[in-house]
Amino acid sequence: MNYEKPDPKAITGWRIGRLISLLIFLVLGIAASIVVTVVDDLSPAALWVYLISGGLVLLNLLGFLILPGIEYRQWKYLITDEKVEIVHGIFFVTTSIVPIVRIQHITVGQGPIYRKLGLFTVTIALASGTFEIVGLREERAREISETLRARLYTRLDVQEAHAAAESTDNQTTTDNQDKWEVSR
Repeated sequence: MNYEKPDPKAITGWRIGRLISLLIFLVLGIAASIVVTVVDDLSPAALWVYLISGGLVLLNLLGFLILPGIEYRQWKYLITDEKVEIVHGIFFVTTSIVPIVRIQHITVGQGPIYRKLGLFTVTIALASGTFEIVGLREERAREISETLRARLYTRLDVQEAHAAAESTDNQTTTDNQDKWEVSR
C-alpha cells in the first residue's frame, strides 16, 4: 500500500490562493484603519481596529509562508480495487475512505490557478458528498479517472452477476417447492 502525493507544484497553487486571501485582508485592514483615523467618532475603537486588522494580516502572512509546506507533507491518497483513501489537513488530519461501488460520478477539472500551473483536480461524487484529489498532472488525473471508472464498472458487473445467480437460485428453489407440492 503505497500512498501517492500531489504534484509538488500544488504548493505553489496553495501559496497563490493564500496570497490572494492575504491581499484581501491587507486591503480591508488598511481601509478599516483609514476609516477609524478619518472619522473622529471612531477614534476610541481605533486601537481595536488596528490590533484586529494587524492580527488577521499577520495570521494570513504566516498561512501564506508556512502552511502550504505542511499541507503538502500531510496530503496523500491511495487507490485500491475497492476504495479510494484520501488523507489531508493541516491541524486536523482527516482520512476519507470512499468505497468505489458508491461512486456516482467522477469529474476532472481545474480552476484558474491550477490552469496556469498545469494541474488538475479529480472530484469523486457520492450521494453523501464529494471528495477531491488535488494537484495532479493531466496524465495522472485522466489515469485516475479511467481507473476508477473501470473498477466501478467491474464491481457493478460482479454485483449484477451475483444478483442474477441469486435470483436463479431462488427461482430454482421455488420451482422445486412447486414440484414437491404438486407431487404430494
